[in-house]
Amino acid sequence: MNDLYTFQMHGQAFEYGDRLDKVAFGLSALQHIFDGQYRAISNKRRLNERDRDHLQVRITRYRSGSFIADIAAAYTGLQAVFPFISDPKDLWDLTKISVDFLKNIYKMAHDGQQVAITQDGQGNIAVNSGAVHITYSGPVYQIGNQIIGGLREIDDLLEERLVTRVALLGPENASVLDLSFAEKGIFRPPTKISEIPVSLWCDIFDFNKYDGVGRARVAGDQEIPPGNYKFKNIGDQSVEDFILSMTSNLVQASCLIKYQNDPLTETKIAEILVMEILG
Repeated sequence: MNDLYTFQMHGQAFEYGDRLDKVAFGLSALQHIFDGQYRAISNKRRLNERDRDHLQVRITRYRSGSFIADIAAAYTGLQAVFPFISDPKDLWDLTKISVDFLKNIYKMAHDGQQVAITQDGQGNIAVNSGAVHITYSGPVYQIGNQIIGGLREIDDLLEERLVTRVALLGPENASVLDLSFAEKGIFRPPTKISEIPVSLWCDIFDFNKYDGVGRARVAGDQEIPPGNYKFKNIGDQSVEDFILSMTSNLVQASCLIKYQNDPLTETKIAEILVMEILG
C-alpha cells in the first residue's frame, strides 16, 4: 500500500536556496512522526530492519521556493501485519485525529485546566476537563504518545521569520498537521515554579559541570514524592560543591520546585531548581 503526502516548510530559511540545517532537522522530525505512528499500531518500542521493509518514506518530488516535498510512504505488507487497516487512509485518519487530540489536551493545559484521560477497555478514550467532555475511538492515545516527540521537534524548528509554518498534508490534501510560529509551544506542557523554597535530602548521582544540570534521587517522606529528578543549579553554588556532594549518599539542598501540567504523564514535577547545597 502506498500513500502520497506533502511536507511543507515556509519562511526566510527557504528563500534563495534552503538552509541545510533547517531541512535536515525538519525531515528528521517528520521521520520520527512516521516512526511513532508505526510503533503505536505495532505496539513496539523500537523499529527493526524488518519494520523498515514495511514502512518506507521517500521524497518523490521536490519543489523550491518554500521547502515543499512530495513524499511517498510505502506500507509494504502492512495489511497482513495489521488486518484492521484496510486502507492507508485509515492509518492517516487516525494520525490526524491523534494530532487534534494532542492539540486539544495541551490547549486545555495552557488554559490552566487539569485534564483527565480515561480508557474504557473497548478502544475508546475520554478526555474530561471541567465541563468539557470529548470521546475518541481507536488507538488515538497510543499514537499521540508516540508522535508527541516528533511534534515537539517541529515546534523547535519554528522560528520567527526563518521558519514561520510547517505543514503535512495527506491524501486528498487533507491537513493532518499545520503549525505556525504563532502556535509555538502548544505541545509543550506549561510549567509553574513554587514560590517557597523547600529543603530536600537527596543523592546527587549525576552532574554536568558545563551546563549546571544533573540528576538526583530524592529520599522518601519529604515535600515531594521519592524518585529520580532532573535538577538545575540556579544559585551561587560552585561546581566543586556539586562534584563533592556526589561522594556523599545524602546531601541537604534548598530548592524550588518546577511543576508541569502535562496531560500525558503522571509525573507533575518537571525539575528541581537547586538554590543552595546546605550540607
